[in-house]
Formats: sequence, C-alpha cells, structure tokens
Amino acid sequence: MPWGRENEARDVSAREFAGKLHNACRDRDVNSMFNLLGTWLPESVIPTRKTPMSPKIPDGSLQALILGACHDTDLSRMGALLDEWHKLLFKQVAESGSPEILQYLLNRYGTNPVLNKLMLEEAAQHGNAAVFRYLLQQQPDTVITDNVLSNALQGGVEIWKVIHNRKPELLDHDFGEKGDLIAMATLMNNVPLLQFFLAVGLDPNKSRFFMRPIIDVASANSSIQPEILELLLRYGATKEKSLSANKKWRDI
Repeated sequence: MPWGRENEARDVSAREFAGKLHNACRDRDVNSMFNLLGTWLPESVIPTRKTPMSPKIPDGSLQALILGACHDTDLSRMGALLDEWHKLLFKQVAESGSPEILQYLLNRYGTNPVLNKLMLEEAAQHGNAAVFRYLLQQQPDTVITDNVLSNALQGGVEIWKVIHNRKPELLDHDFGEKGDLIAMATLMNNVPLLQFFLAVGLDPNKSRFFMRPIIDVASANSSIQPEILELLLRYGATKEKSLSANKKWRDI
C-alpha cells in the first residue's frame, strides 16, 4: 500500500509518521516522501469549528494537536506546532535524506537560521555527507559552531572530508582545554578519523589534552587502542617534540 494514501496517513501516530518519513529518507524514495508530506494533513480532515476532531487522529499526536489548534482557532499555538512539524521534517532529512529531498523542502517551506543550524548539526552527527555538503554549498558563509564540529566527530571521516574541502581552516579548530581534533579522535579511539587528520597534515606534536601532550596521554592510558598509539608514532609524535610544541599551554 503506498504510504501516501489519505486514510493511512491520517491513522498514523506522530512516531509512526516519523518512522515512515525516516525510511523514505533513508531509501532516497522521493515519491513516497512527497506523497507522505502531501497527505499527512489533508484539507479533508481539517475540522471546522462546528466539526468535532476526527477520532482517527490519535490523542496527543502532533497531528491531533495541530488539528485541535485549528479547531480552536488558536493561531499562536498552531504556529508553534507547525514550527515543530517543520523542525521534524528538516531534522529527518538532515539525518538520513538526500539533497534532492532537502531542496524540495526548502522550496516548499523555506528555512531560517535556527533550522539551518539544526540541519548542520544533524547531518554532521549522522554522517550524512551529501546533505552536509549541500547545506554548505547553498550557504557558503555559514558559521560552523563548536556543536557542529563536535557532532562531526561522531559523523566520521566523510563529514570531515567535506569540511576539509570547503572550510579547511576548521581543521585547526581547538576545543579549549579539551584539546584539538587529534586529541578528540585519539580519546574516542577513532582510528579512521585520526588517520585522516594525520594524513591531511595535522601535527601530532602540537596536539594536547588539557595541558598534556596527546602522545603522553595515549601512552599512559590503557583504554587507548594500540592502533591509535601506532598512528601517532608513525606520523612523528614524540614526547620531547610535543613538550616543546605545547610549551605555551604548560606555561599557563
């Protein structure tokens, strides 16, 4: 049964709807996505003030709340709920959708700085490099926040390839006392990410966690995988060079 059928779309709860939307995004099924969006809130089920809310809409669902606000002519509440609906759409597409679906949503609904930030964070966290790249292409002056970069550490190498290609200066980003990208990848035991950072030229001898050289931290921490330490050493990390490179932190 196609997802876009009106009866089915009316019967789904907010969670079921989100699940179907997630699957459509994941499968790059643009037709199902459009059908689902087009019939989720059909005009035929929007009640008038004289018509009780349809019993087919589960109580407490996002659909029910929006329809209730329509029924009560509560424009303020309806606007807030529709904002949440838009956030759900854009969040799902950023997590597992395609640039084509995102372009459709942007053309249909538009966007704003809050949604842009949300989409960047979600795409980065879930490793959706195609959408992440599309967002940066559309808005090249976008400011990449600490949250986006922290999420990108979870998203993996493909996200960082996009960052390296479009905003290479961000590979020198420092998270303050917590250290830099090499330190973060090391402490996460993320071998592919650490290898990428080292391969593009980041210096392991300049890396630190708080005020300790990262090679020192990795050597003393039994939870760090041997492959991590091997990578650091292979790319020239030594305690002596690290202490010299990190002198400014030790002098603080």
